[in-house]
Amino acid sequence: MVLIKNASTPSAQSHSAGSNGKLQVITSFRPITLLVLPVAGDYASVTQILPPGAEPHEYEPTPNDAMALAKGKILFYDGPFMEPWAEKLADSTNPDIIHAPFIDAIPASVLAQMKSEHADFPNPDQDPHLWLSPQLAEYYVPYIAQQLAAADPANATSYQKNADAFEARLRKLDAEYTTGFSNCTTRTFLTSHSFLNYQAAAYNLTALSITGLSPDAEPSVQQMAAILDESKAANVQGVIAETGEVQALSQSIASELGLPLYPYTTMEILPTGPLNAGDNDYITIMENNLQQMRQVLKCL
Repeated sequence: MVLIKNASTPSAQSHSAGSNGKLQVITSFRPITLLVLPVAGDYASVTQILPPGAEPHEYEPTPNDAMALAKGKILFYDGPFMEPWAEKLADSTNPDIIHAPFIDAIPASVLAQMKSEHADFPNPDQDPHLWLSPQLAEYYVPYIAQQLAAADPANATSYQKNADAFEARLRKLDAEYTTGFSNCTTRTFLTSHSFLNYQAAAYNLTALSITGLSPDAEPSVQQMAAILDESKAANVQGVIAETGEVQALSQSIASELGLPLYPYTTMEILPTGPLNAGDNDYITIMENNLQQMRQVLKCL
């Protein structure tokens, strides 16, 4: 597994680009990193911009971030909505760095088809959480391999081999989700804010949310009453909240409904403290999330 460095740490600045013989890859935040790592394998050195605890949308880049980008060959990031600072910082510090936004990985025709099939399918310019759908995450892998191969043609075959292996794991994960949701007491769940709409669309679930797209919104009394009524009518069996977020509102709603509150790892924020191997594996994290979802939906 590739060692993940962070742009804010001295170790990330200890080698110039290519001095260790590896492609110098920069990633913006954690989901991007976790999807790039299995494809990069041992042929790239991966440096993540966001440090532990940082939120990508509101992040303020540091001089060390600029130094890391200046030494990079390719930058993987979600897109201008999620990281509005990424493209500007890259262009100002390293005009030659290859831009590889994940938003370009999923064909517009695929998103249009899903939109036609699901009336509540979100707009990617407003909801960036596509990586939380294993079906959509599969589109990222060949894109990553293509971008790495273009930046480092000598190792193109190895990147493709890594991508093939990772895709096989993602297909298995997708099958586990399909099977896991095949026999549930309810197919409707309630989240603190909207971050699981893509997953809901992929597996024929219905996602309700307390605050909509914004985790910081304050719903009115009327909105609170409406979500309570809708949740009861839909036989909601649990409330989901992002791990580490402020859960006062979610806890209040869960208590009002007499339902348990379940944590869900979106991978957006790098945890502080030591991490084990599973903490840095997209598949393992999503398997754990599946088990939480199965409890929420009371699946058999």
